[in-house]
Amino acid sequence: MRACIALLVVMLAWAAPVRADVAEREPRYLILVTIDGFRWEELFRGADPDLVADDRYRARYVDVADRAAALTPFLRSFEQAGVLIGNRDQGSCARVSNDYWFSYPGYAEMLAGRPNPRVRYNAAVPNDDITVLERLQRHGLSVGVFAEWDVMGAILNVKRSAISVVVPPDPDAPHDPQVIEATRSVLNDPPRVLYLALGDTDNRAHEGQYEAYLAAASEADTFLREVWDAYQTNPRTAGRTTMIVTSDHGRGAAEDNRWTGHGSGRWRRIIVPGLRHEGSDAIFIAARGPDIVGTASHTMETCATLAQVAATMLRSVHLHDELAQPDMAPALNVFAEE
Repeated sequence: MRACIALLVVMLAWAAPVRADVAEREPRYLILVTIDGFRWEELFRGADPDLVADDRYRARYVDVADRAAALTPFLRSFEQAGVLIGNRDQGSCARVSNDYWFSYPGYAEMLAGRPNPRVRYNAAVPNDDITVLERLQRHGLSVGVFAEWDVMGAILNVKRSAISVVVPPDPDAPHDPQVIEATRSVLNDPPRVLYLALGDTDNRAHEGQYEAYLAAASEADTFLREVWDAYQTNPRTAGRTTMIVTSDHGRGAAEDNRWTGHGSGRWRRIIVPGLRHEGSDAIFIAARGPDIVGTASHTMETCATLAQVAATMLRSVHLHDELAQPDMAPALNVFAEE
């Protein structure tokens, strides 16, 4: 009997650390979302009353108690459930660190962890950087990308990376609804890393359609909640998923309709004043997940940058030490152990 008891004690002592080790190696899932050209002003202030003419949109987004919550309630919930950076009205700052303030340079910065000085245009030229998504796929994590912009294939250099990128089949119809429908097809069995790149906010803004821009932002927010809820009700991904949401650039101010455009005006080595949209380097960064705590503070002096998203992605799936590069910007200070 004593021998049996002793053997049982040894077996229990051996089994306990194995269970702890298994818990430490439980897979983490990651959702990265970009909402192209969505301004921090609308996220934190809501719809601009001076830009909304349609009575239906005024009733929904302007003549309400909380304009920001009326437009993007799910994103605003990150303030309580995670971290939401970029409310400049309250001294919180996030920005791009590239010199150009438009899409390809922004995505290249975000996915490499630093600006790429060779990326100065939006042309579909294959990216010479190895992105964080490619590094994760090389490490054995499944990666799925659903993007409204067909240049995303070049940004991710799909010929080299072999990353699957799904883009809208009908370029003449609104892009985001097509991307949303395609993304729904994988929610029951999601990849380890899902990148959802929405962009009708930017498309409608360039057309000067402010109400449609608001509608695209609202649609994006509603779908993000659907995605998050799907992961939280899936036993495989519940409690193991981090969602990071940001934008590739901001937009100009409302005055003189500068909100319809963006960009630093930099052309080669000069600044073209007519092309410059002040403030369109300002963005937001939101994050929530099992390791995220709501203590991040980024002032105008310690502004968070889009480049920090790459390392933050790696930290969220516990692969920073293995895959981070020396020239990457550091992860955002949003993790529980920091």
